[in-house]
Amino acid sequence: MIDRNLESKIKHLKDFMQLWIKFHDMYKSAINRETITPEEEAAFLETKSLIARKYQALKDYLDINSSYDDRTFDVISQILSLKSVAATSDLSLHKIENDWHSSYIVLNKLLGELEGRQENLKAVSRTRLFLRELATSPFINLVLLIIVILAIYVVLNYMQKNSVVIEPKPTIQFKQESK
Repeated sequence: MIDRNLESKIKHLKDFMQLWIKFHDMYKSAINRETITPEEEAAFLETKSLIARKYQALKDYLDINSSYDDRTFDVISQILSLKSVAATSDLSLHKIENDWHSSYIVLNKLLGELEGRQENLKAVSRTRLFLRELATSPFINLVLLIIVILAIYVVLNYMQKNSVVIEPKPTIQFKQESK
């Protein structure tokens, strides 16, 4: 069974995860760099803005609530620009990295749940398809008909050979005493 809605959710989540990885790569590349071009800064800010919009839409679409481990909005709010990354303390960079990984794990967990659901639907579909093919197969129907006829014949033959005459049960009669 193909669930188009489930497939769509998986696609949207994978697309978002690619964007999340792109954000991480842009951020990581800026850590040890002195100069950031205006084009890189603009691309980063556009990616960051896109993440904020798409993530909220994704949460609404997948009908998920924020969890403690979900730090997506924390990460994008902590990095104001690529230029600000170079001035960020090591402690803050470490926290951003941990928060990014926490969010990535949450996204992967959600993807695993959706793909698990998809696999379950595929398994049900294969079984249902097999049973449908069996039920509509003329050969299988003919074999089942022959088996049913043979079973009826065997039962009737057994009953005829072992017919038991049922005699009526004796009845007890009570005499009425006359006075």
